Amino acid sequence: MDRPMTQSPRVSFSVACHDYGRYLKTAIDSLLGQDYPLLEVIAIDDGSTDETAAVLEGYRDDMRVVVVRHAERHGHLRNNNEGLGLARGEFVGIFDADDFFARRDAVSRQVALFDANPSVGFVYSAHVLVDDDGMPYRTFRPWPADYVRPGLEEFVHLVRACYVQHSGTLVRRRFHTSPEIYDASLPFSADWDIWLRIAAHHDVGYISDCLLAYRMHRGQMSQRRISPSTATGNLLRTVDKAFAELDPADARRLGHLRKGAITSALLHQTRTDRSHGRVRRGWQGLIDAARRAPRLLVTREFYWALLRLLALTVFGRGRYARIVGLRDRALGGKAPVA
Repeated sequence: MDRPMTQSPRVSFSVACHDYGRYLKTAIDSLLGQDYPLLEVIAIDDGSTDETAAVLEGYRDDMRVVVVRHAERHGHLRNNNEGLGLARGEFVGIFDADDFFARRDAVSRQVALFDANPSVGFVYSAHVLVDDDGMPYRTFRPWPADYVRPGLEEFVHLVRACYVQHSGTLVRRRFHTSPEIYDASLPFSADWDIWLRIAAHHDVGYISDCLLAYRMHRGQMSQRRISPSTATGNLLRTVDKAFAELDPADARRLGHLRKGAITSALLHQTRTDRSHGRVRRGWQGLIDAARRAPRLLVTREFYWALLRLLALTVFGRGRYARIVGLRDRALGGKAPVA
């Protein structure tokens, strides 16, 4: 591990990289280029075989960057837990090596919201989807305006779908109550598990401007290493954990949400793959959902998912994305999660 910065940071981001060296400099530079000065970057080379080591060497004299090198690959959840364990900041987050901040004031705006609202557990924002070359093609804005709201109010919406972007979201570190923050048994949905766990007990802040650029490309985990069926299994277990996390009185009061949350979890993967133009995985996810829960075949949600997937299959990704873009503009930029 390389030498740390000497001045204590208030914000720490952990950036783990396995063979994403081609994107890594853009990610780290977008962090170091923030207008918020008290920031550290914990960069983890997770057994990369590409140019990652050379990219990180370029930061050896930057006291804001702590470099950790693994001879063998540890995997994203172990890296996340390790990085957050090393973090010194009051506010901590994970930053994916293939993403970048779209604005220089992203961190300062999140910190300002924390400082103005001591009860807030995490702050997230809208984001823009970009292609492999970093060119934007779709905005994801789950809510039209900034807010701070009670955690249980957030929980009501969040338990139906994870609209909080993992990369770039900041958490008040003292609200991470376990040293193993990321549940290793949930490789696909560990971030959603964290947001629900915090929302069960603390307020949540949201910024409606697109602070983050989320890069879509063929090498991502969701497209290569986790099947739609495995992903759906993770989501269903996360829903169970979320309701178990609630205080008993809150669990009784919100228990009526469980059935809808399960339905949404069953259809989440086909919905996500469809929104990113992944036709084959979209069909795999929809078929898996029907096999797991035949009751879906009599629900409106299933047939909406079926019709939209048919539209993607018939029109192709480009025309479908243009149709979705027209809908988003008609809705004022809001991209529905349901």
